[in-house]
Amino acid sequence: MTAGGFVALFYNFGKSWKSDPGIIKASEEQKKKTIVELAETGSLDLSIFCSTCLIRKPVRSKHCAVCNRCIAKFDHHCPWVGNCVGSGNHRYFMGYLFFLLCMICWMIYGCICYWRIHCATSYAKDGLWTYATQIATCSPWMFWMFLNSIFHLMWVAVLIMCQFYQIACLGVTTNERMNARRYKHFKVTSTSIESPFNHGCVRNLIDFFEFRCCGLFRPVAVDWTTQYTIEYDQTSGSGYQLV
Repeated sequence: MTAGGFVALFYNFGKSWKSDPGIIKASEEQKKKTIVELAETGSLDLSIFCSTCLIRKPVRSKHCAVCNRCIAKFDHHCPWVGNCVGSGNHRYFMGYLFFLLCMICWMIYGCICYWRIHCATSYAKDGLWTYATQIATCSPWMFWMFLNSIFHLMWVAVLIMCQFYQIACLGVTTNERMNARRYKHFKVTSTSIESPFNHGCVRNLIDFFEFRCCGLFRPVAVDWTTQYTIEYDQTSGSGYQLV
């Protein structure tokens, strides 16, 4: 279990680190054509045009100031994996957080097991203060590892819960949630964000993780590097994407 967890952790970390997060690429000829087309239609504004990359920005994309490139379905730039999190590696980033959380919990469990075997004290017998001082004295290094694990457990748990809530319940990215008022396709109130990309919790998870089960689950695959407009289903009020 431990070996498998470490393999899964480093696999997802490597994919988050080295995978293409969804870089929007264009040749010089395509850039010139885009500028001419947008200029002729009077649409050469920063809401749909990136003045740095000289490309038309797809829906949900954003220019990353750290990487200096436009990323499709941009979530955020993560310094821990040294890469942007976008349409190409967001699933791997979630896998990385999940297995990191599992490994932290395993470390905490290992510390507790060590104290049970090697330290002549227990919480039930000696109380909290005596127990804490005894285990710190018994093995200062193990006590430090435990405190370090607790610290990392807190921020990883909060991060994965926020990410999961945004993906499953809201159908938005971190960037969209923080800057929803800047985008015309979101309806924002003081308590909620109505997203055209939110198709319900189950469907959101199926599409995001690309779940498949003998034809019962069929995720809708969207190439976010080529989606430029949103049209709305007037009967349901939900949005769907068109090139």
